[in-house]
Amino acid sequence: MSRLQEIEKELTSINDAVFQELCDSFLSIRNKNYSAFSRTGSQSGKQKTTVGTPDSFLLLPNGQYIFVEHSTNITSGLSKLKDDINKCIDVTKTGIELNKISEIILCINFSLKADEVEELKNLLSGTYIQLTVYTLDSLAVELHLHHRDLTHQYLGLPLDTGQIVSIKQFIKEYNSASKGISTPLDNTFLHREKELTELCNSLNESDIIILTGAPGVGKTKLALESIDNFLKENLDYNAYCISYKNHTLLNDLYQYFKEDENYILFVDDANRIDAFNQIIGFYKTPRKGKLKIIITVRDYAFQEIGLLCQEFSPQRVDVYKLNDEQIKDIIEAKPFEILNPEYQRVIIQISDGNPRLAIMTSLLAKAEQNIYVLSDVSDLFEKYFSTFIKDEGEFANDLNIKILGIIAFFYTIPYKDRAVTESILANFNIEYDEFIDAIDILDKLELVEIQFEHIKIPEQNLSTYFFYKAFIKDDLLSFEVLLSNYFESNNYRFNDCVIPANNTFGPENVMEKLKPKLQDYWKTIKGEHKKALKLLATFWYYLQDESLAYVYEFIKGLEKEETEDYTVTYKNNQFAYDKNDIIELLGEFFRFPSNLKDAIQLSFEYVRKQPKHLPELIHKVREKLTFDVEDEKYRFERQNVLFDCLIEGLNSNDKLYSIAFFELSKSFIAFKYHQIKGGRNNSITWYDYPIPASHSVKNFREKIWNSLLSNFDDYPKESFNVLLSHPSGRRDITKDLLEFDVNFIVEIIQKKLNNESFEHCRYVQRQIKDLQSNSIDLPIFSSLKEQFINDMYKTFLLIDWNRIRDKEMFEFDDFREYDRLKENEIRKSFIFSSIDEFKGFYKSFIYLSNVSDNNWNYNKSYDCIIDENLNKNFELGLEMLIETVKKDNEIGYLPWAVFRNQLNDSEKASKIWKLISDYSFKSKFQWQMSYFNYLSTSLIDDEKVKNLLETVENIDERYTIHFDMLQKYLEKEPNLFQSILKLVLKKNEDEEFDILLWMDLYDTHFDNLGDDLDLVKKSYIQQDKLQTSFDYEQKSLLKILKLDSNFLVEYIDSLFTESSNRISSDRKNLQVIWELKDAEELLVKIFDLIIEKDTYYGILEHFCNAFFWNLVEPHKSRANNFIEKYVIDNNKDTKKIEIIVDIIRHSCQDMFEKVLLLYISLNQNVEDFRLLAWRGNGTSGSGDVILSDIEAADWRRILSIVEKSDLGIKLIPIKKYLNDRIEWCLKSGDRERQRRFLSRY
Repeated sequence: MSRLQEIEKELTSINDAVFQELCDSFLSIRNKNYSAFSRTGSQSGKQKTTVGTPDSFLLLPNGQYIFVEHSTNITSGLSKLKDDINKCIDVTKTGIELNKISEIILCINFSLKADEVEELKNLLSGTYIQLTVYTLDSLAVELHLHHRDLTHQYLGLPLDTGQIVSIKQFIKEYNSASKGISTPLDNTFLHREKELTELCNSLNESDIIILTGAPGVGKTKLALESIDNFLKENLDYNAYCISYKNHTLLNDLYQYFKEDENYILFVDDANRIDAFNQIIGFYKTPRKGKLKIIITVRDYAFQEIGLLCQEFSPQRVDVYKLNDEQIKDIIEAKPFEILNPEYQRVIIQISDGNPRLAIMTSLLAKAEQNIYVLSDVSDLFEKYFSTFIKDEGEFANDLNIKILGIIAFFYTIPYKDRAVTESILANFNIEYDEFIDAIDILDKLELVEIQFEHIKIPEQNLSTYFFYKAFIKDDLLSFEVLLSNYFESNNYRFNDCVIPANNTFGPENVMEKLKPKLQDYWKTIKGEHKKALKLLATFWYYLQDESLAYVYEFIKGLEKEETEDYTVTYKNNQFAYDKNDIIELLGEFFRFPSNLKDAIQLSFEYVRKQPKHLPELIHKVREKLTFDVEDEKYRFERQNVLFDCLIEGLNSNDKLYSIAFFELSKSFIAFKYHQIKGGRNNSITWYDYPIPASHSVKNFREKIWNSLLSNFDDYPKESFNVLLSHPSGRRDITKDLLEFDVNFIVEIIQKKLNNESFEHCRYVQRQIKDLQSNSIDLPIFSSLKEQFINDMYKTFLLIDWNRIRDKEMFEFDDFREYDRLKENEIRKSFIFSSIDEFKGFYKSFIYLSNVSDNNWNYNKSYDCIIDENLNKNFELGLEMLIETVKKDNEIGYLPWAVFRNQLNDSEKASKIWKLISDYSFKSKFQWQMSYFNYLSTSLIDDEKVKNLLETVENIDERYTIHFDMLQKYLEKEPNLFQSILKLVLKKNEDEEFDILLWMDLYDTHFDNLGDDLDLVKKSYIQQDKLQTSFDYEQKSLLKILKLDSNFLVEYIDSLFTESSNRISSDRKNLQVIWELKDAEELLVKIFDLIIEKDTYYGILEHFCNAFFWNLVEPHKSRANNFIEKYVIDNNKDTKKIEIIVDIIRHSCQDMFEKVLLLYISLNQNVEDFRLLAWRGNGTSGSGDVILSDIEAADWRRILSIVEKSDLGIKLIPIKKYLNDRIEWCLKSGDRERQRRFLSRY
């Protein structure tokens, strides 16, 4: 009989009183946070029950009740339970209102059906009371797994043996992990120096230290090493360990520990010790000697143990898995000295941060001197387990392996949900009772974790091994059963289990067993397209023939779209989410040479019928088939297969293959390839792979070059684009390959390029320069440079600014000298004698401008040319300007140099203004404003002022007015800036585009804005809305406020948006308010305004922080006094106080405690208190932090401040509220820990 069955048997025969005592003890442990616990249905001092409703109850700190009813009356069964519930919700019997009852718990020693449980729940419909039923099954499982001491106390079942032991005995019992490893390990604690130092320091500073981390990271050994170091320096201490047992410890503790001596107690895996509370209780007892306790606890259970030790301020030391670099260091060091990167990669993958596995794998690889021995490490895993599993008989038990295999596949199993668990176990002929007994054993062996009513295998590599052993290697469980029952609903789990098994234990071992089973399953579903693709997407590697045959038939059945327009371009991330199933499936074959040709040909036949998918196919080829380090071993067979297919299609005049050839050639004639690979634990690895100048690579490139040469005439544009894509000018080239390529490039230049083409000339000249920059210079280059030059290219050289290229022509030391020399060259090279001559140049200029990469420099060249011709022949230059605007200024030319140099002569200025005025053209307004900006001061008259104002009035595009350039007009019209302000204010109100005023206007030019303060204020508000960083230092605002401090209220009012009536979320800096004498009165008005118009939700910072950021004395003291007075004056108004609370949380944090204590001294109303966001409404954190734990800590800090008040019982409601928030956060944290526990690796 299993232990679970023994517990069930004893529960069914227990008497009423003992059953009630057992259940009450169990519930008091399960619900530790109670204020009162009463057993009204039990006679004091006797094992007898008495009549009472409820039988027992717990009063929680939040004032809610949990009612408990017990029943061993299987005869009355459901009817008695209904009666019990009805009595619990009868206020006349209990005296408790229903809204104060949070839960009713039924404890029974018999089973219920699901419909019976529903009947009971329906009795509570219409209330908010939760019903929990502990039936015989669930109660037995709880007692079996978590409360062995209760089974011993109340059911008389024996406990496992256990005792307090010496360190030597503990190590002996623990079964040293070095057992079975042929080479001794010299340094067990490699890469644990930091944690060891931290732990040793903690031992000196604190009495309780908690080591926490994932299973298997070395917490136990680290603790023992630190104890050993401590004992060497503290000879008056003795050390004991609690071995892994589950029984009452208190008597043993008193027996071993004398009260006048000093001890260290090591508690390993504290979360597994039912009686841990007894250790804490023992620590509290008075003693003359010192007692230090080192505790190890798994990371997921830290919160529970941490809370039990909280009052003693324990030190926490986190122990993490070793990272890949640390594992690499271990296997590179003596005695392993594994330096081969490929060996390292495989060992790191197998070990998954586990140093012992890394060491054993390294020993195996070193002994065999063959990386392929690592493709099947199942025996190594079994040896690994034999080194630390204390009971090898249990590990060899087939039932245990079966259960581990099932858990591995499902990842987690809700073992307490008997219906769900039994439905799984039934498929594999395993009884529920056997399962429960087995997981208890496996938990002791640390092969599984039991938490949150679920069970899982803690590490992925262990899970992979047990899946492989149970379903594949030993064939203990039916893989066919998995496929038929779970593939449709759990196909991702097949990915998570089979693929890692394949990678770790070798495709031959996995395929040999699984392929026949997969083929049988394939026959049953291949007729259903979605199911077929789903299976093939997962198991294509094992079903390659089936996959290709299925895709072939699928493509054959598609109708061809009538189009020859093949598109190859795509956007970045275009196929990140919307992926084509056929291309994805065929793309898997691109990773291996076998069947690659068939997969490529099928892919192109698919896009021939569905041309819209060609860009995705091109993307997939680049993703899967570009050169990588693995290809080097196989002489780049995959890339050769691909281009053999493409070139065959090209030579057969197949348009689809031809277009793909030219597009993909751009990617396959590079010198290095950027690879991004998914790594372990969701990591990403990226690296650059430079391809070698090997014979196979040269042959591959030769095929591409020869194909370009022979097909250039049929595809001139596409072929030339491939030439342009060749990275010959990069510094990270492979020189040997570049020297190989250059002969083919020169041949194509000589035979296929034309010196009448500007683009061909530019390419040849750039290519030769790039090659020479990489120290490649052929005799033919000189003649090619002379041959490939034409008039258009000569013009290009003159107007194009390129410091690097032009270094050969000009002597200059810095870029300013180059700019001067280049401008002089341009000016003297383009002096025209007629407008027709200019028109010829203009045509060339437009062409060059359109093909240029740098249009701004072309504007600069054109400006110099126009300006120089105006200098030489003003009338001709004017005609050139007219010709430019007649073409609607298609090049977007802005004549800065012309206006800067020509607007100092009255006649010239008048003619230029007339030209601008007479024509409509692109950027006309900018020409007009530039005209006024550069007009000589001597030429300013009333007419020019009038024209300037008219220009501003007629602005028709977004523009920024710089008043520095217009200051010269003030002498003629002192009120000019005021007039512009009025025009801009109206234009911005009436038009959809924005006119911006340069932000120094209200500061530098404030005195020139006139005496219309209302205009200045309106304009300031308008510009503040249009410009995000307007007046950031508040200088302009302060100038206005010194004239009218109430403008600040008006300004704040303007920040409310018209659409939502919410204040702008842009952060402002308004500390300038403290420069004003009436700052306090203004703040009161502003607070009132914001409260009236804006609803604050406690998210982000309240706007009013803007007045308090980074204050220094004397402003800081003045602000603090304001805050205190505001709290005193408004302590009953939560809307006003919430502003202060936000300010002291963000910008005045040093005032938080003082203001909180001040507030509760004035107002103890808990409803007001709870409306205030004392810790805000959001939480942020990084890494694996539990946000709810941070929130709980915040509430504890607030409670600790409240407890400093001397108001006594008046604060009980507020303290209760704070304790409720802490409890809620802790429960929320547990839910998050549960979510993480249940989430996949």
